[in-house]
Amino acid sequence: MKKKFNKKLYLIFVLLILVIVLIISCEKFNILGPTYIPPETDFRLPEEAIPGHIDVNPVPAKYGEVFGGFSKKFKYKDKWYILADYMYDYDPERKKLNKTDKNIILEIDDNANIMIYDKNSKGYSDCYYMNVIEEDRVLYEYYDYGTYSYSSRSFTTTDCKGEEDYHSFITGITFDNRIRTSSDLINWKFEGASNNIYKTFPSVSTDPNASFQGRFGASGYRTVEFKDYIYLIGLKEDFSEQNPSGCRSTDLGPFTVSKDVYYRVYKNKDTSVGANWEKITTPWGQRSSLTIRYDKNKIYITKGLRAYYKWIKSPYWDYEIESFENDNTIWSTIDSLNWQVEPNSSAYDKANEIDSYLSLGGNLPYIQNRIRTPEEPNWVKLDNGIYYKSDNTYSSQELNGKIYYYPTVPYAEIDAAYNRGEEYFTVSQKHLKGAGKNQFFAAREKPNEGDSWKLITPIDYTDKLMVWQSGGEKVMLNINNKAVQLVDYQQIEYMYNTIKDYSIVINDLRKTAKELRDGTHWSDIVNNGQGGYIKDVLLGMHYDVRADMLELMKSNRDYIMPHDAITHYTVEFKY
Repeated sequence: MKKKFNKKLYLIFVLLILVIVLIISCEKFNILGPTYIPPETDFRLPEEAIPGHIDVNPVPAKYGEVFGGFSKKFKYKDKWYILADYMYDYDPERKKLNKTDKNIILEIDDNANIMIYDKNSKGYSDCYYMNVIEEDRVLYEYYDYGTYSYSSRSFTTTDCKGEEDYHSFITGITFDNRIRTSSDLINWKFEGASNNIYKTFPSVSTDPNASFQGRFGASGYRTVEFKDYIYLIGLKEDFSEQNPSGCRSTDLGPFTVSKDVYYRVYKNKDTSVGANWEKITTPWGQRSSLTIRYDKNKIYITKGLRAYYKWIKSPYWDYEIESFENDNTIWSTIDSLNWQVEPNSSAYDKANEIDSYLSLGGNLPYIQNRIRTPEEPNWVKLDNGIYYKSDNTYSSQELNGKIYYYPTVPYAEIDAAYNRGEEYFTVSQKHLKGAGKNQFFAAREKPNEGDSWKLITPIDYTDKLMVWQSGGEKVMLNINNKAVQLVDYQQIEYMYNTIKDYSIVINDLRKTAKELRDGTHWSDIVNNGQGGYIKDVLLGMHYDVRADMLELMKSNRDYIMPHDAITHYTVEFKY
């Protein structure tokens, strides 16, 4: 009995010591405290996640029909669709590529078969702009959906000399809610309108005091909706408002058309009735084209100009302006009646500016945009939980405003030759064949930054892939847990047709290689950014090999063309 008691006592004692140690440790290291920051989770791709082999299998084209110029991929009703600018007929025996159709919508089934959904499609451009995919339709909102603008009217009068005078004036505010929709990707229709009426303004009247429009219409102002009112600020009137006959005696002298009043109306009143608008004198005098800003508390006014007419010579009055661009005075108001010189220019700087083109703004009612369907990513995620993407292994440079492409050189072989003491490297057709392989990348977590990816090639795989045969990263799909990479024949066509013009690139590469070898190549980034001449024989070898490969391509253009008519590759990552 005593023995059991001792064991129990001993156990309690050990537990007590452990608790004390933990308490001291927690206090010492503050594990439970708010300032403790745990180390970042390591999401690097483990070595065992890197495949040992990649199977890249070409899929033959049906009837030799191939495609190019891929611009968009999207999923609709659980099917993949891809837009291709062109369709070609390709004869691999004669290496002939003939463009047959354009604006192709491709559909890809669950077995990765590529089918022509529609060619020379009238719905192609709409599909390109489409940005919302719903269960039974697709649509896009016009670029100015939800925006407000002015509606206007014009009329002509005959002046005292029998000549016509043109007058235009703003009749109100409209908003745009246009969309285009389709249920089959081919037939699209309009919905909504660009000129929905939000507010109607008074019309012109023979009574010049009937409204701010006068007899001939106010020719310009800024509209601001602020709190409970709509304001017209910076009004400018028509030439004829002070000269109803359309003519003016030179004895009357110059006259100003920028006005020294502004107007406001309670936004729930009938804005088409002139009597509902209050007329208020400005503290800044006669100015139009004002710069107007606003925040939730204030309206801010500054700058602007005074527009006036001055007699120059018969029979014309010349339009002139006096600019207040150098006047830094800022007026502000919280109630639109009482103005003060704003002491806090930083508040003005942070406020929202009314666009000088639309000339209206403020707290106009927000027109809700639809939630955009995200663009399909440039990567795929397979069932093993790993993300994959591909990239074309080519480089480019711009010469005389034109972009030139060239294949990647065999860096490892060149470096090995350099380490053996060699300064020149011999390029063979074998290097050209292997130069265009895609590079494949993988990431363990959902990628959102460039450094999330780990290069998992070079790994041996099909040696028929040339860089200009790849559709690039934007046309990689996950079909039944296989990555599918399309072949872009527009790139092939472009490379085949332009390689003959690559002498300028080859000469530039040779020149750079020579400078790197003899130490006369200038670099802006050496010597702590001060620039200087550098000598780098290994880098010169890279440039020489690049030029050699382009020379070889020029004399063997058939290498640019695929061995077979294929539409895509299926890519399997083997572990």
